[in-house]
Amino acid sequence: MSGDFIVAPPGRVQPPQMLSWMPSRGLLLRVVEFIAGEVADDELSEELHQFTEGGYSYFSLSRYTSGQAEEIMAVVRESLLPAVAEWYPGDDETYDFVTELVDLVKQAQELELIK
Repeated sequence: MSGDFIVAPPGRVQPPQMLSWMPSRGLLLRVVEFIAGEVADDELSEELHQFTEGGYSYFSLSRYTSGQAEEIMAVVRESLLPAVAEWYPGDDETYDFVTELVDLVKQAQELELIK
């Protein structure tokens, strides 16, 4: 089964084409669980843990406040790739695939803020 990680942060103008990363459900859950362990917001961390415990496969930043989405994107941008290198040593294919999510987050952070 596959998963979807929709990079659509609230408070930003959305691009004409949706920014979407489609990993396996297992990889999606591992990424979200990692984010849950890294965010400073305890309430957000708990929500993310509940997402992984539920085994959900559709994750969208639009579900969170703009501040929460920004925190999630910061973790993805700054901390995710070193973790992936530890999880999957020598697996360049998985590393490159997760790099696509990091690139989507960078694109989203360049989108214009809604005034």
